[in-house]
Amino acid sequence: MRWTGEPHLTPDEIVERVFPSGDRPEAVPAHLVACHACQSKVARLREAWLLDRGAVSGVVDSIPAPFWDSQRAAILGKLEAKDAEDRSESRASLSPFPAPPRRGAFLRHPVLAAGSAAAALALVAGITMSRLYAPAPEGRVAASATPVATAVPAGDNADDELLLSIDGILSQESPYASLVAEETL
Repeated sequence: MRWTGEPHLTPDEIVERVFPSGDRPEAVPAHLVACHACQSKVARLREAWLLDRGAVSGVVDSIPAPFWDSQRAAILGKLEAKDAEDRSESRASLSPFPAPPRRGAFLRHPVLAAGSAAAALALVAGITMSRLYAPAPEGRVAASATPVATAVPAGDNADDELLLSIDGILSQESPYASLVAEETL
């Protein structure tokens, strides 16, 4: 490869060579004439575009089946290796809950440990003191073992009557018979 001293073409410049935006053709950059890497990029893009448009549709069909089998095997092998790697990483990063205590982990952060213990003691002391000095509720009645029967409100009786009348209408052979006038013969 001969280097012209110019930088390689950017992806936008390569696309511009294959898909010109203007009506007139543009001059070929001097770098593209001398650089084989940039020439191959332009050629691959042009070939892919032609393949996409179906201009070289017979090329893919002419590739023998063993090639596609080896491609499939290589891709599946990479996927399986990646899957096994991901599984081993996830197993290594998992720990059971609750996590087993580490030796000396409590003593590594003494301020945090002392603060947690003080907060727990203050909570227990506060609950204990509030229950000891709280006044007993008035009218406290012991729970009875048998349930107390309550009177049914008057509104519920009306609802029960309505439901019973609906039940009666629906149990008739034709529920709308009373609404339709009977024909006389």
